[in-house]
Amino acid sequence: MTKSSVDLFNELGTSDILVGVSPPIIIADRLRTPENMGLILRLAGNINALNTLFISEEGHKFKKHKIIKTSSGAVTKVNWKIIKPNELIDLIPDDYEIVAIETSQDANNIFSVKFPKKIAFIIGNEVHGISQEVLSLAKKKVYIPIPGPVSSLNVSHALSIALFEWLNQIAY
Repeated sequence: MTKSSVDLFNELGTSDILVGVSPPIIIADRLRTPENMGLILRLAGNINALNTLFISEEGHKFKKHKIIKTSSGAVTKVNWKIIKPNELIDLIPDDYEIVAIETSQDANNIFSVKFPKKIAFIIGNEVHGISQEVLSLAKKKVYIPIPGPVSSLNVSHALSIALFEWLNQIAY
């Protein structure tokens, strides 16, 4: 009988990787689609995020079934909420460092940055990036080097790379 991926991951002890690790916080600034919200919630479940915060004036208008479908059920398994920008700073513990995933002049290559153990990652809008108001809260900014002719990533893909680079640094 073929084993499911869940059975294989249980045998590999992948959930043990997070023992003693402070879970990350995910902050998404002004996402434009419910599909990206769902994908980010799925990532939050993959990494056992402490909280996932969606800064949005429009997010409550998204069709819930699209969020639920792309989250693969994570919508009910992770802590998340839609907030206004002025609420953000009160929801980040003082001992967490905010790191923005953003291509900018003052950003560093993600693979040359030492990440803190307690981290809150910010990702931005698919067209306009992270707002200046939210970006100003970040202690560090990192970019993901893209060697191909298409120089951008979907926000959920960028977040995946960042989350698992962080996990690689602190857990292995």
